[in-house]
Amino acid sequence: MIQEILNEHIVIRDFYISRIKKYIWSPVIKVIIWQRRVWKSYILKTVIQDLVHTRQFSSDSIFYINKELPLFDHIKTYDDLKSSFTLFKKTAKHKKIFVGIDEVQEISWWERFVNWLLAEYGDAIEIFITWSNSFLLSWELATYISWRYVEFYVWPLDFEEFCLFKKQKKTEKIFLEYLKYWWLPWIFRMERSDETIFNYLKWVYNTIILKDIVQHNAVKNTNFFEELYKYTLSNIWNIFSAKSITDYLQSQKTKIHTDSVINYLKYAQDAFLLHKVYSVEPDTKKYFEIYNKYYVWDVWLRNSLVWFDLKKDIGKLLENYVFLELKRCWYTLKIWRLKSWKEIDFIAEKNWKIQYFQVCYLLWWEDTIQREYAPLQEIRDNRPKYVVSMNDIDFGVSEGIKHIHVMNLSEVL
Repeated sequence: MIQEILNEHIVIRDFYISRIKKYIWSPVIKVIIWQRRVWKSYILKTVIQDLVHTRQFSSDSIFYINKELPLFDHIKTYDDLKSSFTLFKKTAKHKKIFVGIDEVQEISWWERFVNWLLAEYGDAIEIFITWSNSFLLSWELATYISWRYVEFYVWPLDFEEFCLFKKQKKTEKIFLEYLKYWWLPWIFRMERSDETIFNYLKWVYNTIILKDIVQHNAVKNTNFFEELYKYTLSNIWNIFSAKSITDYLQSQKTKIHTDSVINYLKYAQDAFLLHKVYSVEPDTKKYFEIYNKYYVWDVWLRNSLVWFDLKKDIGKLLENYVFLELKRCWYTLKIWRLKSWKEIDFIAEKNWKIQYFQVCYLLWWEDTIQREYAPLQEIRDNRPKYVVSMNDIDFGVSEGIKHIHVMNLSEVL
């Protein structure tokens, strides 16, 4: 089935593949990373197929291991890796060698093997690795392989890819469907029912929780751990702090220290479940610990675990969508709390370029328009300011603030 999907949807993930190919034969390790089930393996396999097709490598010079397949269960340590590679090298007919290891975190002391390859073969070898979630953080990776790497973050499907999968044009109806599931690629092979899809998403979530958080971080209080995540996901996008969570839990007769809450939320950030956006005061640039927000990297995860109501959640889903699109484009994000205590949803900064974004479902009523425009009107610089909504009406530009339809957001990023 996987090959059938690769053939049918070969265009999907081309953005990542084209970026990765630019680094072929550069003296760095290519690291493909993100959550489970976003097709990291597919991207790696497609890169290999392309390199063989363009004759940069011969098929017998590809050393490939996928630790999710039973075929490679016997490879558990550095010694196993080195022994397998040594046997492979005896049969390889070309000097150029491609090494691809999928889910490398499953192999103990893998970094010794990678460093050995670099020392032994230098420029004659091309190294790709993938891993999932929190097994390694960026600073840990730098320690293991001495900064000789480049990371590629593989996001879930964006809206454009989603439309390519469905072979449909961008419409508001399709966009709302996208917001509901957010779409991991495998969903397209499933029965189109909420029960089937959400059960699959819950299985992915349980896999992430069990394998990538509980086991890796040796979490003992798993019942509290799961309740904390469900509470956080239910209140996602709201301004709150670890202390406010602790206070709520204590009101529910659950005693837990604030430090434990902070640690557990950090685990979720490391595993690409949550992302924390800090609040900052624009004049002093002071960060406020009590006015921060958490967003989800994958809305499907949140929608599959909590009581989901599209009509009730649409405004916040749009806000999370804008968050994710800005992060896809590598913007650094902050929330601005003005002296008037008005809030600007996102201050987006990249390469010294700053833009301001307010997000709203619909701008139909005067008080709603005033609420969304007023914070941006307090900013007295000439940087781009946008109000993002699902209104088809063009509100034009008012006091330097431009309205944009959410499906056209990419035009200004």
